[in-house]
Formats: sequence, structure tokens, C-alpha cells
Amino acid sequence: MGFLYVLEGLRTPILDKLFSAITFLGGEVVFVVVAIIVFWCVSKRDGYYIIAAGVGGTVVSQTMKIACRVPRPWVRDGNFTIVESARADAGGYSFPSGHSQNCIVSLGGAARSVKKTWLRALLWILAGLVCFSRMYVGVHTPADVSVGAALGLALVFGLYPLFKKSDEKPWIVPAVYAVVAALAVGAVLCAELWPWPADTDGENLAEFRKNSYTMLGLALAVLTACPIEQKYIRFETKAPWWAQILKCVLGLGLILCVRVGLKGPLNALFRGHLAANAVRYYIMVLAAALLWPLTFKWFAKGCPLGRRAKKALMTVGIILLVLAVLAGALCWAVTKDSSMEPRDFPEAENPLITPLGTTMLSGHRAGGGVAPENTLRALRTSAENPSYTLDVFEFDVHLTADGVLVLLHDQTLDRTSDAAEVFGQENVDVGAKTLSELKKLNMGAQFTAEDGSMPFSALHGDEVPDDLRITTLDEALEYLESAGDFRYIIEIKNGGERGFEAADKLYASLKQFGALERTVVGTFHNEVTAYMDGQYPDMPRSAGVNEVIRFYFSALLGLKLDGDSLHYKALQIPTTDYFVNLGTSRVVNYAHERDIAVQYWTINDPAEMARLQSIGADAVMTDLPDVGVTVLNQP
Repeated sequence: MGFLYVLEGLRTPILDKLFSAITFLGGEVVFVVVAIIVFWCVSKRDGYYIIAAGVGGTVVSQTMKIACRVPRPWVRDGNFTIVESARADAGGYSFPSGHSQNCIVSLGGAARSVKKTWLRALLWILAGLVCFSRMYVGVHTPADVSVGAALGLALVFGLYPLFKKSDEKPWIVPAVYAVVAALAVGAVLCAELWPWPADTDGENLAEFRKNSYTMLGLALAVLTACPIEQKYIRFETKAPWWAQILKCVLGLGLILCVRVGLKGPLNALFRGHLAANAVRYYIMVLAAALLWPLTFKWFAKGCPLGRRAKKALMTVGIILLVLAVLAGALCWAVTKDSSMEPRDFPEAENPLITPLGTTMLSGHRAGGGVAPENTLRALRTSAENPSYTLDVFEFDVHLTADGVLVLLHDQTLDRTSDAAEVFGQENVDVGAKTLSELKKLNMGAQFTAEDGSMPFSALHGDEVPDDLRITTLDEALEYLESAGDFRYIIEIKNGGERGFEAADKLYASLKQFGALERTVVGTFHNEVTAYMDGQYPDMPRSAGVNEVIRFYFSALLGLKLDGDSLHYKALQIPTTDYFVNLGTSRVVNYAHERDIAVQYWTINDPAEMARLQSIGADAVMTDLPDVGVTVLNQP
């Protein structure tokens, strides 16, 4: 941790962005792209070699992660901060570093395939920078990175001599993949059957299961495809450079379509079981190794076409180039930060707008980072905590089978509770169970404390205290209204007719407890937004999805937007979660001019909290209110 603190002290905004970009090179997408380009355009043998090292390495590293169960650096040391943009790709346990192993395999493996010394050196330098970036952004320790890199190096240099002989001995490739597939089968059996200790984090175990099935599908696919390709297809990798580019762009587009298009149907066919993941990746590899290579003779000949076809292709190419330039310009416009000076609006009539320099503290999912989210335990922990006071409680509501609104974020129950054990099946929809059935669950079963422990995972049946059972909306409001003077942000998760029913019941409860004017209701379902406007115009709400999009581009382009036509009181938005940068003073100023408050979710990084307060944010929703109170000046 000492070395990470040294790096933390060296961070600057420019270096943060640089190393956040570099660390991307160790991700799954880069590995897949590198492996496929080598396989299609450089050497089939080297492509098989990189894929074997990557798949085998991932099986081993993921198994080591779940076996060692080493928490991430910021979990081990609560005073340590990370570069927040790296958090999304830093799920699971910490040891060893999968990104480090991946980048060594993909970039180092590619370096073994190229002949130019300068290019080989560049690839190894990039691999080293990726390993360093994992420590700079704060998501891995030197031990994590060293072991991950060592695993990658062992695979790169250990497998190379074997694959070098595969031209004379073709059986070597299927033999290696048979071993890799056996390792993947072992990982799947381990994930499904091993009696994991009670303190094993549920999300990490789920990630291990998912990766095990994925690697099994990949290994079995290559094991199937390799002999078929060697005997019947025997494609050549050579082609003119421009044809190689076209081959890769079109081929990767095909693989992406297969990956995305099969996800929904296969999940439905397998009823959500992870075997669907194995089948999907199996089909993807067959498409990459057997289907698309059938076109390679045409690319090798320089894509011969008639004069009209060439002219049409050139026209299409020019159009695509123009569109790419426009897309790049739009990308720059929507992701850039704004240098506009934040302004104070003392004349604002909206009580949700706070004076510049102050920001309301909101507990996201009732403060789900300090206690099990959306439970009465979380409500009490935040409402009665002597170290901080929340201005706003944020939580989500779903309808049960018998029409009761309960606090829950997900549509299903597995991520937060022991539903799989209690109901004997996974992915149970909350709307399929009655309140009495749901009250049997431990809603804190999967909660992970700051020290990495799972303090409530062993509680079942009568052992579960009432404040860890599922909480109804009325129970939450009854407690909070007696505990203090709070505001509420409540999101309706149901859509369609169920969403309309949820809106009816929510309105009735807010009126009953006298909390209507202190609540902002939100939903991602546009039809529910329209329903609330028609039925309950006096119920304050946040902007719907379409309204946020219209608002953002109006602010970006400086268009006039009549405040009287806006039916919402607040924008409840992320900063950069959806590609565009919504966390700018331009957005905040534009909203305040129209008497609209701006409330950001989900902000757990103290530096980002402080930045949002400086640009005029009215509320910050955080899982960690104990951290937020040390940063924000509350009104």
C-alpha cells in the first residue's frame, strides 16, 4: 500500500486521463481484437497461440482470485482513493491482476508474431505501461500486478515453443486446447459445486462462474474449429493492406453482431443460466474461425469488383469517412468538459436548488455502502448516525405479486438476498412473489462491509432480524417521518401497466404521510412519466429519459427551452456513465436558469463530489454518506 500512496500523491488530471486510457489496453475488448487480427491477417498459428494463452490464463487467474479472496486496495484501506473512472472495470477480488495478465498475453503475444524490432519493443513497452497503470489508478497492488504479469509471461514464453512446432505436428493445437478446455470444465465444476466459505463475496463468485462458462465456450469452440479449418478451409492470411483493413472491420462487425444478437435469445432459451454464455461464445468463435474465413480468398485477390461496383464502394467509403469525422466531432463535443463559470441563482423558486457552494447529501439506495441497501437497517444507520445527517433519502420501489410497493433496486433478488437458497431457483422476479413470501428473505445476505467481510450472510429464516427483511414503502416512510425532516428521491422500477399501478400507490402513500411536496419521483419508463403527468400533476418528478436527452442538447447548443413547458423539478443524472458528459457547469447553469435542480448519481469519489459541488450541483447521491459529509457543505 505504501507504493500506491506514493502514486496517489503524483496524480494529476492529465495523468489520470492518460493512464485511464492506457489501462483500457488490458481489457477483454483489446485482447479479442488483437487475437482476431493476428489470426486473420498475420498467422493462424500465432492466433491460436495468443487465444490459448489468454483463455488459459483467464481460467487460472480467475480461479486464483476466488481462491485467495484478496480485497481491492480501497477496501483494505478506507483512506486510500482511486481514479474513479477505473472503478467500473475493477470488479471482483484483487489478486492477481487480470488486466496485467491480459495485456502481457495480447500485446506480448503479438510482439512474438511481428518481425520489426521497433514494433516489438513498442508492444512490450505498452504492456509494461498497462501493468503500471493498474497501480497508478489504484485498483491493484504491486503484488497483484507482479503475479498477473508473471502468469502472462509464463504463458507467452511457455506455450510459444509448442505452437512453433504445430506446423509440422498439427495435433499440438487441439491437444493444447483440450487441456485448456479441461481447465475450464474444472473451473465450472468448482464454481458450481465447491462449498465456498460463507464470507465469499456473492458478486465475485458470480463473476467467477460467468467467466468460467465463457472460457469453456471459447476453448471448446477452438477445439472444434481447429481440425475443421485445417482439413477443409485452410485459409490464407495474406492480402493487400487495404483489403486486410476491410477484412478486419467487416469481420469484427460480424462477430459483434453475433455477440449482441444472440445474447437475448440464448438467455431466454437457457432461462438465464450461464450455459447461455458458453454457447454464445462458442458460436462467436465458430463464426470467426470457420464462417468469415470463407471470404478470405476474395480479400487476398484485392476484392475484385466491376467498375460500377468499385465506384459504388468508393462512394460508400467517402460517406462513411465523412460520417466518422462527424461522429468524432460529436464525440468531442459531448464528452468535453465545460469551462463556463458556475453561477449562483438566489432568485430561484425551486426549493431543491441550493446556493452555490452548498450541496445536499443524499443516501443512494438509503446508503447502500454503509448498510445493506434499501433495507430498514440502512435507513436507521443513516437517519440515526451521529457522524452525519442526510438531507435526502434515495431508494427504489417495485410492486410485489400482491400489489405492495417494496424497496428494491433490481428486478430480481439474487444480488442482494438469499433468494436462490430460500426459493430454490435463481433470478426470481420480485413481482412474482407476494410480500409474505419476500419477508422470508435476508436482504443483507450479500452485503460486503468495508473490511471485505459479509456480516449478515449466515443469517437465515428466523435468525434474520426484521430490519434486514424486505421493507415496504409504507414501513420506510413511517419510520423516516418519525425520525426527522427528510426529503426523498424515489424511483419507480416497474414499467407499463404495473408502472401505472406503482405510481397510484406511491402517490397515495406520499399523501398519507404528508411527504408529497418533499419527494421527487423518477422512472426510466417514459410511459410512466406521461401517466404521472396526466394523473398526478402535483407530484414532483424528475426528467424522463427523453427529456434529459432533449435538455442536454438544448444546453449544449444554447437553444431556448421554455421553462414553463418543463414538467419536471429536477434532473437526476450521472456524470459520464452514458458516454456524454453531463457533469458540467454548462448543464447546471442552464438548468438553474429554468428553475430546475440538478442531482447527480452515483458519486462515491470524494474528489468528484467536491468538483460537482464547485459547479453548482444541488444534490449528490452516494453509497457512502459517511464520506460525502466530509466533503460537501450541506445547506
